[in-house]
Amino acid sequence: MKIQRLLQAALLASLLVTAVACGGSDPGETPDGGTPDAGPTPIPTDPNDPANATKDTDCDGLSDSVEYNTDRGGGKTNAGLADTDGDGLQDGFELGINDKVVGTNCTLPQDVDTTLKTSPIKADTDGDGVSDGAEDTNKNGKVDDTETHPLLKDSDCDGLRDGPTTGSTKGEDQNANGVKDANETDPRNPDTDGDGITDGVESGVNANLDPDNCTNFIPDTNTGTTTDPLNPDTDGDGVSDGAEDTNQNGNVDSGELDPQTGDANGPAGQVCTEANLRQVTFQSEDGPDIRLALPPSFSEVTQIKVGNDVHGLVGYDSTAKVSFLVFRRAAPAQATEPLGDEEALRPTMHAQGALSNRTAQVFQTWDGNSALQAFYDQAGSVDLKRRTDALVDALVPGSTGRLSAAAAGVSGPFRMQALFVHRSQQSVVVLIALTQLSGVTGENRSTPAVFSSKDLSNGSALAQFGEPTAVQCERFQIPSAKVDFLFVVDDSGSMRSSQLSLAAAAQSAADALNASSLDWRMAMVTSNYHFDASKANSGRIRQFTRNVNKMKAWLTENSACTNNVCTQVTTTPAAPEAPSCPGDGSQGANGGCWVGLAGNGAEGVLGAARRAIDDMTPGTAPGATESGVLVRQDATVVVVLLGDADDQTSGATSTVLNCGSGGTIDKAGTQCENVQNFINYFGSVGSGATPTNETGKLITVHGIVCPSGSACGCTSGTCDFNNNGREFNPQPNSGTQQRHAQVVNASGGVLGSILDTNSIDASMDAIIADAIGNAGYKTLKPPIGASIKVAVSAVRNAGSCNANDIPRSTVNGFDFDGSARTLSLFGACRPLDGSAEAAVSYRYWVNTISDPDGGLPCEDDPKYTPTEPDHCTGPTWGCNEAGDQCICKPDCGGTCGSGERCDQTLCACVGIIG
Repeated sequence: MKIQRLLQAALLASLLVTAVACGGSDPGETPDGGTPDAGPTPIPTDPNDPANATKDTDCDGLSDSVEYNTDRGGGKTNAGLADTDGDGLQDGFELGINDKVVGTNCTLPQDVDTTLKTSPIKADTDGDGVSDGAEDTNKNGKVDDTETHPLLKDSDCDGLRDGPTTGSTKGEDQNANGVKDANETDPRNPDTDGDGITDGVESGVNANLDPDNCTNFIPDTNTGTTTDPLNPDTDGDGVSDGAEDTNQNGNVDSGELDPQTGDANGPAGQVCTEANLRQVTFQSEDGPDIRLALPPSFSEVTQIKVGNDVHGLVGYDSTAKVSFLVFRRAAPAQATEPLGDEEALRPTMHAQGALSNRTAQVFQTWDGNSALQAFYDQAGSVDLKRRTDALVDALVPGSTGRLSAAAAGVSGPFRMQALFVHRSQQSVVVLIALTQLSGVTGENRSTPAVFSSKDLSNGSALAQFGEPTAVQCERFQIPSAKVDFLFVVDDSGSMRSSQLSLAAAAQSAADALNASSLDWRMAMVTSNYHFDASKANSGRIRQFTRNVNKMKAWLTENSACTNNVCTQVTTTPAAPEAPSCPGDGSQGANGGCWVGLAGNGAEGVLGAARRAIDDMTPGTAPGATESGVLVRQDATVVVVLLGDADDQTSGATSTVLNCGSGGTIDKAGTQCENVQNFINYFGSVGSGATPTNETGKLITVHGIVCPSGSACGCTSGTCDFNNNGREFNPQPNSGTQQRHAQVVNASGGVLGSILDTNSIDASMDAIIADAIGNAGYKTLKPPIGASIKVAVSAVRNAGSCNANDIPRSTVNGFDFDGSARTLSLFGACRPLDGSAEAAVSYRYWVNTISDPDGGLPCEDDPKYTPTEPDHCTGPTWGCNEAGDQCICKPDCGGTCGSGERCDQTLCACVGIIG
């Protein structure tokens, strides 16, 4: 008996030596290669025992037979050792086994993620210097948020391996204990000190340790200069390293501050040091997957709950008198993009107070989601906070969580600014900011409430739950920009009041443009420019001008040319130049003054715009003498449509009423020119295709038009759907879409309403703001609007502008366009000259979450794995539409070969029988 046990012990020792020699680790081997201890003594086993298939001597979940007969890539596990490689994890556990061997009474530790398997004969499966057991600190078999990955040598993809430094390969966990100690960088976080620069770049690393898994690796472009990855401000000048290295590439590039030298002076010193940053607060909720950046003055923020589940937030700023609500829901029925979301939810908002003057613009959020920003006026005389609560009641029915009972002290009518972010069909985020209308219009167009509401609704304040921020500091000079506006105006009989309203809005548009740094001009054609030669405005351009009084004259009823000056227009001290005119027909009707109302009733605003752009381009070269009928090649071209009927273009030089065959005033006929031709011509912000116009550049098209679902253009009676004199406007239930709206949305333009003077005025405000914004300084990162702070070395009027802290104002100050990600300076705060230096500091979101529905798809499914693009293990499995379960792909993912079929029950390919 003793001899037999000795033989068994000798055999076990031999197997153990073989396993170590073939790539396994000695059970006593230390992760850093130090001197091993003696290790545990194996329990005696018999390799020749015929009952080994039903025995599990070491109770590790593997039968003795399996352990003796299974090669694990150059070695075998020890049937007498539960943890052959000594990494702290049992052999069966490392292989994802939770069930005991049949016939045994063993109790096994349970593996939460059985799809994640490590080597039972190699203590450090991924070779990163940290044992598998140390990486799985809670020993549950799953890679938790606080752990590194046992199959990835660089879990956070920063270029530093998870374990200790070895040779020239720099590491993070220097003592290989699986815990971040005070003097170590964090192998689970690519930016340990949160300064915006990855640990690898700060450490001078330019080689990717894991190209297959770390496709987002950022190399250091100058390994000779390093900063401290444990100190966000290496040089101690008050500006974080990442804010100084504005592109976070490890090199001191032109215009950047040096994170190794205390050089935070001038405008950068005024706005970029930690003490001078503009503060924001953050509100986060996991359930609705919302993180919101707010000014500190939003002191009242409350959860919106349905039962115990948080669905959103509602808040109030008692200083600026601004309220907001934000919530997440599934996409409304039939809605597949943000326009559809808005159209579906608008009636609910309208029911709480009639909405008017809708202006909308489609854009991409900073994290790449399709979004719509919409503005409305909302009727009602109730208190601001009570209207906000009513909106929560309607939009999140059955919920709790409302603003405090104390009244806001301001009442309606209101300006509502809404953001619709279509992350996915399961995840639509709606954010609504509400203010008193009189507090943000007229003389109050530049109050704190205006910008607070704007920053909430322009997408810059919204992120997904858990996404971090970093600080940015940029030094720049305001670019010199040129814009040529082409207005395309319907000159048919129903346009009298609309033309006059646009004329009234022209002065405020010019004032805003003149307060900016833009070099702007305006020209005008009418809706029958490209056809009907019998009309006075056919083929005629009212030439480019900087004189706003000319534009007023073009739109003022009965304005005629007398002694080469347009009549009926009163100049103002702010715009004293008289509106000159040619007096003949070279620039259209009335001697080049009022466009009139004698145009063709089959309006073709898109066709007219296209033909005019053809005639005006390619334009005059930079430095050449300007032309009144040609655009400037170095100017941005912007088209503004004004019409109460949808486009009825049928060809290059033709239009057909209601677009001909099968058409009615509510439905487009079959002879309409394909609207995609116009989208291709002007360009689409989302397609990436080169526009077919002669400039080859995107031409933004804005529209002040008849809203979807409305009746417009009636010359008598009440203009509703009982009035057969209304103009052509395809209705939502007609099966055809508004043509001009499709082009406006594709080009990223503003879609405004022509219904009344207030609507046209609001639309023009948005159009001019968009043009100014697109011409401003484009930041390197996506700023949080409320966090922006600007300084300029020398401004035009220091008496009216604090150059060290430029105020937020479109009169004398700066503004931020969230959709364009640009800064513009206005009035007295514009740079003194081209050599003046500006600096901006801001916080920006770091896009760390790729799943639009929050978290990771199928994360809690047993077959979940982070290494597969569909988050389910192997080629045959994939996430279901809800993202919560791994299911067998159709036809097993196309993996079955000839003579095989997919067994959906097994999710495996099996042979075809008979």
